[in-house]
Amino acid sequence: MNRSTENENGTISPSLVPAEHTVVWYIINNWWPEVTWIFFFAFVSNVLVGLPLNVWVLWLIVRGSEGVLASEIFTLNLAALELIYCLHLPLAVLNITVLNSILSKTLSFFYGLIFSGRPLFQCCICVERYLAVLHPLTFLRYRPLRYRVGCSALVWMITFGGCLAFVLLQLLALNYALGFLWILLLSVMSFCCLAVLRALRSPGPAEGEGQGPHLAKKRAFRIITVNLVFTLANYLPLIVVASLKGHIADRSFSIMYATCFFLSVFCSFVQPLHFLSRAGKLQCIVGH
Repeated sequence: MNRSTENENGTISPSLVPAEHTVVWYIINNWWPEVTWIFFFAFVSNVLVGLPLNVWVLWLIVRGSEGVLASEIFTLNLAALELIYCLHLPLAVLNITVLNSILSKTLSFFYGLIFSGRPLFQCCICVERYLAVLHPLTFLRYRPLRYRVGCSALVWMITFGGCLAFVLLQLLALNYALGFLWILLLSVMSFCCLAVLRALRSPGPAEGEGQGPHLAKKRAFRIITVNLVFTLANYLPLIVVASLKGHIADRSFSIMYATCFFLSVFCSFVQPLHFLSRAGKLQCIVGH
């Protein structure tokens, strides 16, 4: 490692990171042993837990009827995204000990895939449930599979743009870009959640005064709330920690970042678990 890139504390300043290296290179070069172990357990947990969960979700959706495929197309894409992300584990473990520009850029691409694509597809799920409850005519108009496939294709294009941003942008610019994307998506998901909650509290004329909220509204609210809560837990801590860079010691920053990453990994298990619960495959988790 070129010592000219280090500051007086022995760590690398973001402004001194060579142009050919990216955010992953910077973080890895500032790891301490405890941070390395946190990341290692996060990677292994993602494969041991996330991989079988998402394979199960994909299997159930693909083997289901055409109606199931159409209604769960965003969940299908999200599970596929998580599976692709799991492929980065060998590279991540290798990059802990071997610093290489090409390897770092490849890892950056995988991180861009998950940090851009995951919240986008989670937002799509929330908007879909919002339309189903509050704008049923619009929902029925765009219910055919071709519209959802087109929307999914658009999300994948945006996701690949996020991957390029992770590869090309430096740490500070990347933090701003990710923060803007996450805050925008969280705002949309919060709006959907509050709007469905309001609809739940005011039953429609077809439901009657004594029948209470419609089951479809309850289900939509539960789906949106699960996505919102765990998306907040997924990304809000990372936004806060990223904003602290340069204001706290590098060691504290690295430990906090690794902890948030570990939390993000476990939050990603919630979506497949929730789907499996709704499908009646997990009796130990409260279903419908």
